[in-house]
Amino acid sequence: MAEKVARLQAWWAHRQGLDGSLTGASAADVLTRAGWARSVGGSCPYLTLFARAGIGRAEADRAHAALEIHELPSAGGCTYVLPAVDFALGLKLGQPAEAVRFKTGAKLGVTDAEIDRLAASVLDALRAGPLDPGAIKDAMGPAARHLGEPGKKAG
Repeated sequence: MAEKVARLQAWWAHRQGLDGSLTGASAADVLTRAGWARSVGGSCPYLTLFARAGIGRAEADRAHAALEIHELPSAGGCTYVLPAVDFALGLKLGQPAEAVRFKTGAKLGVTDAEIDRLAASVLDALRAGPLDPGAIKDAMGPAARHLGEPGKKAG
């Protein structure tokens, strides 16, 4: 039994590229072979690329700037870093989650016009450069209204 478990673990490590087989691969190749990296604004994509191919932050950022990889809303309403070959698929998988989110907002009294104003306000807030979520909210002022307890529950 122990031999079977060890063999299965070796297969998992190989399938995920954690066995050294992706050393020297590009960021896009890592994500194509090992799978998309769930991001949600965290460091997971950097750790994914480093653990599998030794890719550091500068190289990952270069691949992102060259649109070889990109963070997109995708499966299950979460954001993932995907290789360019999967951009269309990732966006397509993310569509149902976006529709649900807008339906939820509509139930809470959020109109399409309010969403348009909110989007424009976010873009205005980010014109000078990146901001953390709290700073974006502060910069947007009343455009980012609180939806109360029902909004909290809906996420």
